[in-house]
Amino acid sequence: MSGAITILVQDRKTGQRRNLTLEIDADENIAELTKNVEKLTHIPSDELEVVFCGKKLSKSTMMKELSLTPATKRIPVTCEDCCASNLFAEFKFKCLTCNDLAAALTHVRGNWQMEECCVCDNKEKIIFDLGCNHISCKNCFREYLLSTLNSFNFINKPPYGYTISCPYQGCNKVVKDVHHFHIMGQSAYSEYQRKATERLILVDDEGVTCPNALCGQSFFWEPYDDDGRSQCPDCFYTFCRKCTEKECVCQSDDDLTKSTIDATTRRCPNCNVATERNGGCSHIHCTSCGMDWCFKCVTAWREECQWDHWFN
Repeated sequence: MSGAITILVQDRKTGQRRNLTLEIDADENIAELTKNVEKLTHIPSDELEVVFCGKKLSKSTMMKELSLTPATKRIPVTCEDCCASNLFAEFKFKCLTCNDLAAALTHVRGNWQMEECCVCDNKEKIIFDLGCNHISCKNCFREYLLSTLNSFNFINKPPYGYTISCPYQGCNKVVKDVHHFHIMGQSAYSEYQRKATERLILVDDEGVTCPNALCGQSFFWEPYDDDGRSQCPDCFYTFCRKCTEKECVCQSDDDLTKSTIDATTRRCPNCNVATERNGGCSHIHCTSCGMDWCFKCVTAWREECQWDHWFN
């Protein structure tokens, strides 16, 4: 199975940006994709990073795992003419309105038994089901997504990236394919992609955020043999990665900022985001990954923390 995809390439060395259309094969991996990009851009493949819906993809990730192309299935068949072995018939999903190929939404199904939505109790013909039988109607699921997007309470759940759990309280099933988030509308879906990417970069050791007040773009930057400065691929603003100033003001001998951060914060044991406690109990809820942890022992919140570390 093959198809064409359009990708945005940002060259961090030259500041150039361009769109590329590539032919891909579902059985290829990201390493092969970066080699194809290298042929067209002359950027070494080992310097290329691929980000998709808030996830930095590993070189071993297979293209068929990403649902980049229209969903396809294969059925073993036998040809009556040649009787060859290992033959498959291929079928694809198409839009009923425009007849274009489309991705299959595996969490959407018909409500054959006319069950009630777990949120509003209405009985709708088309429902969302994450495999737990806690069904929700399209309107409730859309509002749930938009509410989650507004405060960005998506959870980072490898290998699915930033996603949401079932709207039924206490259920830990999650959306496994972010194509379902298109129900929010194109502008909201684009905002989700941007925020998910920024959040991923925030928790990544190689992530950098542009300090330009008119930009704020987040991007990956692998340190080269340079002077510690980076250039934003979006606005081309150049700044020091350490102090984030255009003209470096770092105190190389005594970095007071880093000392202050190290002294006043502790890192989430799940996503490594620096967290400051400015009062209250030791129970911390990470706004980045959603983990509940103890500020004193820096582990997942336990019953022992409830009694021993509550206010200490």
